[in-house]
Amino acid sequence: MPGAYWPQPWTGEDGGPRRWGCAEGITGLGIRPGEGLRVEAVADAFATDVLLRRDPGELYALRHPIPMRGEQTSPVDGWVERLDPDTLEVVASSPRLPAGRWWPGGLAAHANGSIHMVLGRWAHRLSPALEVIASHRLPVERPHNSFVILDGGELVTKDCDAPAGLEPSTFSVLDPETLLPVAPPLRLPEPSIARLSSDGERVIAVGTTKVFMLRLNRDAGRLVIDEEWQPGYGPSPGRSFGWDPVITGEHVLWMDQGRNSVDRSMVGTGTQPDPVRLWWARLDDGSIRSTEISGLPFGTESNPPGWDPEGRIAIAYDAGNGVTRAWRMEGDELVPLWRRDDVAHACHLILFPDTRELVVGDWWDKGVLSHPRARGALRRPLGVLGRSAAIRRRSLPLGHDRLAVLDLDTGETKASVDVPSPSQGFLFPAPGFGRDVYYQSLTTICRVAVT
Repeated sequence: MPGAYWPQPWTGEDGGPRRWGCAEGITGLGIRPGEGLRVEAVADAFATDVLLRRDPGELYALRHPIPMRGEQTSPVDGWVERLDPDTLEVVASSPRLPAGRWWPGGLAAHANGSIHMVLGRWAHRLSPALEVIASHRLPVERPHNSFVILDGGELVTKDCDAPAGLEPSTFSVLDPETLLPVAPPLRLPEPSIARLSSDGERVIAVGTTKVFMLRLNRDAGRLVIDEEWQPGYGPSPGRSFGWDPVITGEHVLWMDQGRNSVDRSMVGTGTQPDPVRLWWARLDDGSIRSTEISGLPFGTESNPPGWDPEGRIAIAYDAGNGVTRAWRMEGDELVPLWRRDDVAHACHLILFPDTRELVVGDWWDKGVLSHPRARGALRRPLGVLGRSAAIRRRSLPLGHDRLAVLDLDTGETKASVDVPSPSQGFLFPAPGFGRDVYYQSLTTICRVAVT
């Protein structure tokens, strides 16, 4: 893994800062004929952003309340829990820490042994036992949606004017020990809603019209934007901003149509009329290409595509229309591999390259609640009622998520299981420590195992 992460698998979001979603160094589920999946443990965890592994058996969760008036409004605090890897019971917790205005934050295990957390406008450094070592208030009064760690150990983070996408983002570079700045803040020319990606030295930021490459000049003590490499991808009037980029050996990949009206699921929430597109740009000259994912109107998504370096397979999805697709990269072209119009996936992907398995979500909804009028009328009351654990449990017959494992090369379903989550998974699941995987949504954490 590039960057100064703890030297174990999956110690950063998406398995590493290149955001492949690829579980390198972890044995896959290896589902054989006659085997299936079973939910072995459930934790009602309202609300959770990230599940993170450190050493074997060490599982951490980034937690926070949901602000009563929605994102980017009232301030929240946050905390990190260590969970029992089998039962998901909380075995340790940090103090409640200041965050500020909320947007989903980030968590990583650093090579110095610490757990680093960025949530709201605060960065915190914790010991593995979740004692607070250092904290730093970031310079911009907006949420900072996570961070990446460079090869030199520095943390790079930025603020995120989501979901409006109007104010340009400001970058901060922090010392991993003290969390104090090691470079002056740098203002990007435009907003960036997407999370950052990095190959250890280069940082990639997807703006609202261009993609930017930044490097830390340690001699000069400043972060520098590459003025020559700035691929432009729009948007046109029918499209909206892109989300998290993936860095391969030759390309950067990302998806657009990030604006939506998401509630408990992303299905049917696209707000711009065009289909969602998968984009890729060469790292050397910035030449850019794109392809439609589903071809359906009002597409949307809010996460990175997946990348399998062994098969050179890219996986992308239109969460608004419930379509998941894969292509094989041949040179600079993507050759269609498979398409599923019955897999409503929205969260970050997990790929097991050794067993050729792909872990996805698959949302199911009661027909009446998916009608636009009913959905619009119920959005506010369900948002309030959904804060009750009892009501969340009773709502499961009206809609819940599934976890499915697909064959990475063919798209065929190897196994699936209903999970007791009344919210679709949007954020960061994690591979397990055996033949299992950890499902994560806004409301629920589950351990799903092969049976």
